Amino acid sequence: MRYIISLVMLSLMFLSSYAYYVGSSYIYAPAVLTQAEKGALTTFYLNVTNGTGIVTINGPSSVGSSTLDSAKEAVSYACSYLGLNESNYNFYYTISDKNVSVSGPSGGLAFTLDAISALSHIPLLHTFTLTGTIGYNGTVGEIGGVYDKIMAAKSHNLSFVLVPYAENGSFENLLYYISQQVFNIPLVEVSNVSQALKFATGREAPYPLKYNNYFDYHISKLPYSNLSCINCNQSLFENLTQFTFNFTNYTIQSIPSIFNGAKSSFEKQMTEYAEINQKGYSYTAADFAYLTFIQAFVLSHSLNVSSAEAQNIISNVSSYCSSITPPQLTNSNYEYVIGGELRQEFGNITISNAQQILNQSETSDGIFESIYTAGEAYGWCLAAEKMYNIASSIGGTPVVSSPSLGNYASSLINNASSFGGNIYLQSAEYFYSKGNYPAALYSAIYANIFGRPLINNYSNSQLLNIEKGLLSEQQYGIWPNQFARSAQFYINEYNITGNSSYLESAYSLALLASKLSSANKLINSSFIEQPSIYTNNSQELNTISNQIEQIYSILLLILIVMFAMLAILLAMLLRPCGVNSSKVEKEDKIENKDLAYHNYRGKKKGQQSQSHRS
Repeated sequence: MRYIISLVMLSLMFLSSYAYYVGSSYIYAPAVLTQAEKGALTTFYLNVTNGTGIVTINGPSSVGSSTLDSAKEAVSYACSYLGLNESNYNFYYTISDKNVSVSGPSGGLAFTLDAISALSHIPLLHTFTLTGTIGYNGTVGEIGGVYDKIMAAKSHNLSFVLVPYAENGSFENLLYYISQQVFNIPLVEVSNVSQALKFATGREAPYPLKYNNYFDYHISKLPYSNLSCINCNQSLFENLTQFTFNFTNYTIQSIPSIFNGAKSSFEKQMTEYAEINQKGYSYTAADFAYLTFIQAFVLSHSLNVSSAEAQNIISNVSSYCSSITPPQLTNSNYEYVIGGELRQEFGNITISNAQQILNQSETSDGIFESIYTAGEAYGWCLAAEKMYNIASSIGGTPVVSSPSLGNYASSLINNASSFGGNIYLQSAEYFYSKGNYPAALYSAIYANIFGRPLINNYSNSQLLNIEKGLLSEQQYGIWPNQFARSAQFYINEYNITGNSSYLESAYSLALLASKLSSANKLINSSFIEQPSIYTNNSQELNTISNQIEQIYSILLLILIVMFAMLAILLAMLLRPCGVNSSKVEKEDKIENKDLAYHNYRGKKKGQQSQSHRS
């Protein structure tokens, strides 16, 4: 390191013969060697002279245009931040890696702090590293390769790492927490250059990132939901919600102790969701629990992560999703059958995406993302299997849907396709191709509501009135009822907090409830009864089995009797033929004897005659 610094200082002296030296700085910046899927620590050196606004990067064998653009953006903002004219200076960056190709904008924040330090002569600490893009207004943007970069920082015994701010509950935020806990090095989130400078210059001490995804939904002020509906069974849906709670809680308990901070946050969340469920918002509570499950799933697989382990997880989830089978559709269980089919297909699509993410991953971040996506798929398929079990317990008259239902589904699919591809549209097209028109219709409704861009031309009061109008309709079926209750939940949150984003969520859910209610009526009216092919009733199976055995015994007895009768008949037919043959043979013997006697008598008589003549 001292050798490199000496070379840089000599370079400064050389440059000073041609231009006035203004200042210099250096900062550690992590990079990712994509082919090796590991991080490396580099050093960004900067020498500033008076000049005409030239920005160059030397050192690596090649420098990508995005990296050079990032350096220019950094210089522009640094000069603006200090109130200087960048056209009066030249900026000569040197990156310590000589035999690698450098690309990407993730060094933007490092370039910026280097420039501010060199121009202002405010020294930077050399006990930390940082990563993040830089915006024209000094905002720090998200980057890739976090896990590998933190590994590199740890290997050089640095004290902390500055990273771009990420939303609580996001995948990036979860990855920060995992990296920090695994490598035991604090990660400090910053949103802009001003925040970063406080830590980079030692004016503010770093602190570890705390993963806390808990959110207070003001449950004490939340009224009980009492929306009624037609053809609903709330206890069965409560069974589904409790099942979601159970597999989420089980996964939370499997989280390694190194992540106990997040584990405590999840447990607090689940207590809150149970209270939401008790107030009648079962779908909302189950949906929140599912999102928590995905994060817990990742944490439960976050030690000693490798591509091979991720592949094993994906293969197991894929096999599970493919193994579950829907029961026979009936006029009573169709909502749970359709609901399960949708979630199973969501799972199949999602696990396919997980495999694609893993195949294309160049960093450890991609491995973690593939596991996160596999967790999504696993949650979908767990819910699907439970819905199939509930559907089997409901029973009803076996039915098929009329082909005419396909016309409605086709129309909605065509309309949704104009919004672009998404998991709902993919599912709708799949079910339509298989002739499963009820599931295609459901998926197409999802695609039309959640796939379209959110364009809100209404005031909050107008939007609220529209939602109340939709919720005043009588819901037909359990899914419309639960989505309506969820819309009611977000309206209550808006009334308490005034946050208009809650109204947007409420609008989508209220519209979904209305559309699915109409769809249920249409689906129910299109059913055609058919003979039962499948049954899950063991008593009925035993009865059928016994009847088959009885029929088999009777048929066997009949065959034995018929065989005996045939044998007797053959014997009777053969017996007369044997008697006549014997009689003829006996008569032949008698006839021969008579002939011999007559011959003898004739011969004797001839002799007597001859004797008399003599």
